[in-house]
Formats: sequence, structure tokens, C-alpha cells
Amino acid sequence: MAGLWPKIKDILREKLPEPAFRVWIEPLSAEIKENTLVVLVPNDFTREWVEENYLDLLREAAREQGLSRVTFRVEEVSPPTQLTLPYEPARVLGRRLSRRFTFEEFVVGDCNRLAYRVCRRVTEDPRGQIVYLTAESGLGKSHLSQAVGNALLSEKKEVRVCYLTARDFTAGLIRALKGGQMDDFKDRLWRACDVLVLEEVHQLPPRDFTQGELALALDHLYEEEKAVVFTSVKKPHELSHLDSALRSRFSAGMVVRINPPDYETRRNIIRRKARRQGHEFPEEVVEFLARHLRGDIRQIESAVVGLIARASILREPVNLTLARELVAEILPPQGTDPFSLVIELVCRNFRVSPEELLSRSRKKRVSEPRQVAMFLLRKYTDQSLSAIGHRFNRDHATVLYAIQTVEKKMASSDRFRYQIEYLEKELEERFGFEEEAQQGRPQSPAKAA
Repeated sequence: MAGLWPKIKDILREKLPEPAFRVWIEPLSAEIKENTLVVLVPNDFTREWVEENYLDLLREAAREQGLSRVTFRVEEVSPPTQLTLPYEPARVLGRRLSRRFTFEEFVVGDCNRLAYRVCRRVTEDPRGQIVYLTAESGLGKSHLSQAVGNALLSEKKEVRVCYLTARDFTAGLIRALKGGQMDDFKDRLWRACDVLVLEEVHQLPPRDFTQGELALALDHLYEEEKAVVFTSVKKPHELSHLDSALRSRFSAGMVVRINPPDYETRRNIIRRKARRQGHEFPEEVVEFLARHLRGDIRQIESAVVGLIARASILREPVNLTLARELVAEILPPQGTDPFSLVIELVCRNFRVSPEELLSRSRKKRVSEPRQVAMFLLRKYTDQSLSAIGHRFNRDHATVLYAIQTVEKKMASSDRFRYQIEYLEKELEERFGFEEEAQQGRPQSPAKAA
């Protein structure tokens, strides 16, 4: 009976298109219990999809092998093994690293090139390297942090890596405290590892004891010139619930932000993900997906897999029509109001809410993105200074001052100028403003006033 599931899979392989079989059937396992085929699936989504699309084929194949029923059971997939090399507990503390997260699998673009190079430098010479990666969820900070660990474990045989999340650290500290094992806990974290990868530090609790123990551990690691890689959705100074001394330790090295993937990077990600599934998408499909899938990389990967599955089920090649249908289903309707589009982009990049942007607040973290929004609206729309001011409950003089302030800061700060140029490029790619920007509109919105 143990060999029936491979036979059933062989039957399904013959009846299904290869991409559909590879995506939905090949990863599954099964058990035979009381003349019933129990298919083990990783989650409810997979169960519903397989039931809806392949249940009849499964039943037919099961009957051919003498089984009368087919049922499903959701069973979490065990964590991936760490490396192609045998797992070495003596060299890896905490969680295992995913072997999928390597530098070779990371798609490099303008949005993440600095972070990639900084992390690569850690693997070349980890002594004293301190890196703080910050990005929104799904932009690759965990990929890079684990790639550091994987590369060090495969290239430098003597290095020991400790990979933890902030919650792992907190839970481990509490267990050690309750069990009277603080010395063992400190020994593992302080002396038994050469490289600490600590993820999601924004989830550290605002407890003095937890923060104090982490600060002591970091002091020891820094003094011993050990490498430390942090990840977070916030910059160190934005972690207001943490002690200033701990935030200072997070800022002790290089703080690097990973931005959302730009258009060209999205194209490369789509090509890479499709090839991993054994497909070469038509260029028009790649370009369409890249222009419309502007979320995190997980969304892009999910869309690629979904498009391949859709084409397999319909027994059609991947084409632009299927891509349009997919995007229409997975993305919310897009508004056509340029004001809303600019506000959404500015808020996402400056990490403020639309309510804050439209408020009377004069705090710099709010006033600066508000000025940027006014600058972009003047440059990329036909709205007058008065009309823009009305949107923000300000007068035209305030809008003109905001535009002039942005232009002056762009002239004096390369970093700020690069940030504005990134937003301009995103607007031109995402919202089709490029033609408007080129139709005789002055380069300086202030001069246009």
C-alpha cells in the first residue's frame, strides 16, 4: 500500500499539464487509511484549490488503485532544511536558515543594491560588522539577512551563526529566567556565536529587563568584534517604545533602507520567478505585470504562480489576456484622481498616514512629506497653487513656499534629491504621468507659479 501514492501521482502527471502538476500535485504527500487516500496539504487554500480543480482526477486515479475514497487533511509543512550541506547544530543556534534565501537568488536593483552590497561585505569579512536593514514587509530584508548566514556557513567553516527573531529572544530569555538558566542563555548568545542575526527588532517588548539584557549582549558582541545583522520595518529612531540606549546600539553600524522594487527590478523578479517554475513569460506579459504589481515581492511571486496555474487549468499558454484577468482579480480597483495617487505614494514612502498629511500638524515628520506632496502635485498635474492648497486647507502662498523648500533641499542634499527622484520615477511608471511631465511642463514647479 505504501507505493500507491507515487502510482497515483504518475497517473495525474499524464493527465495534467506539466506546470499544473508541478505547482499543485508534486509537492503533496498522502497516506492510505482504511481504503481511503488521505491527501496531506499545507494549508486551507491549497486544499480548496485541489478539491475544486483536481478532485475528480484524484478519485479516478484512486479507484484505479483500488481505493474507494479521497479525503484531505491540512498538515503544516516542516521547515525547510538549512543548507545542501548536512545540518550542523554546533554551528547554528536558534532557528534554521532557509536554504532558498541565498545571494544568488536575490534579485538586485536600484531599490536594494546598497543593502545587497553591505550584506555581501559582511560575508567577506564579518569582524565588527553591524548592519541594520529596514524595509516594509515583503521587500527582502529577511532574504538578505539569512543569505548572510547561509553564505558564512558554506564559505567559512569556522563561523557559528545565531539566527533569532525578537520574539525568539524574548521567549528564550523568559524561559531561562524562570528555569534558573540565565548563565547558559548568556553563554550561548554572548560566546557561542560569531554572527548574530536578529530579525524584527520592532517587535521587542517595552520591558526594561528584556531591553537591558539585549543591550548587554550587544555590548559584548560589539566589543568582541562579532558581526550583528538586524532587520526591522522601522528605522532605529522610530522605535519609540524602546529605550534610547538600545536604539543607539541599533544605530551603531550601517542603517540601510530597502525600497519597494522599481519597474526594472520588478521585471527581473517576474522573469526569475517564472523561470523557477519552468516558464519563459512573453515580454508583453512581463511588462504588464511589472507595471501593475507594485506591492511586495511576495505578491509578485504569488501572481506569477497564479498565472501559471491559470494557464495550465485552461490549457492555454501564458498570455496578456490571462495576465489582465489575474491582475483585475487580485488588485483593488485603482482610482483615477491624481491627488489620491500622489498622497498614497508619499504616505507609503514617508511612513505617514493620509490623515496626518492633511492635518494641521507642523511636526517635521509630517510637514516634510506634505511639502513633497505639494511639489509633486504641482509638477505632475494641472492644478493651480490655490487648488492644491485647498486640498490641504492651506492658501496658495503656503504651497509656493513648500515647493521652494523642496527645491532648495534637493539642491543641498543628494540623499533628499535621490528620494524625490525615486518618487518621480515611480509616478511616471505607475500612473502614466510621464507624457504629462514632458508636454512643456516647466522643470521647476515654483517657476511655473
